[in-house]
Amino acid sequence: MLRNLKKREGFTLIELMIVVAIIGILAAIAIPNFIKFQLRSKAGESKVNLAAIRTAEESYFAEAGTYMDWPSQPAAFSGQLKTAFDPVGCPAAPAVWAVAGKGFCWIGWQPEGDVYYAYELFGGKAGAGVAVDPTAAPPITANEFYASAAADIDGDGVVNSWGINQPDSTGVPMPAPGWTNAAVCNTYVAGGIVGVVDSGTGISVLGQVGPCESTDMGRNVF
Repeated sequence: MLRNLKKREGFTLIELMIVVAIIGILAAIAIPNFIKFQLRSKAGESKVNLAAIRTAEESYFAEAGTYMDWPSQPAAFSGQLKTAFDPVGCPAAPAVWAVAGKGFCWIGWQPEGDVYYAYELFGGKAGAGVAVDPTAAPPITANEFYASAAADIDGDGVVNSWGINQPDSTGVPMPAPGWTNAAVCNTYVAGGIVGVVDSGTGISVLGQVGPCESTDMGRNVF
């Protein structure tokens, strides 16, 4: 029996080191791809919500004859963490519209649960932005809009931004160059993060969800 015990052999140190090295190489390849997969999944939130905003806006426009707008909601995104979209909630009915109010309440849209991205929507007419006010005399309405979603989901200090530039019935889009608000992706300032993103002419997102960076040429940045 002692002779059989002596014949038993284990792994050598070199073999163990080779196995550890192989695991390390596989991890080095897999982890970056997994992180990119996570970022793409998070970015999917903005694209789904922007498409839903477009649908809700079109439904409201068919009924009320105007698109609605709203300032950045939430007011500041929290980077790699989710935050509440509207912690205060919509005003109780009957409510009177206020300029730069919660237009998402009027069109009946809100995201489900907390969000990574901050969403902003601007109305326009004849290629120029307007402050929508259906209660004014005469009413100030919009027949085109620009919706945007912005966040720093990878924590690199550069804002990832997506948008929809919905033109009017004649095809006139909202202006992108020269605007200083977040809706057209020129500069987004929120939560202490300043991200410069160039939207070019905005044609890349005309009527559909797309990345705001013209240099991205319609591809996912992650």
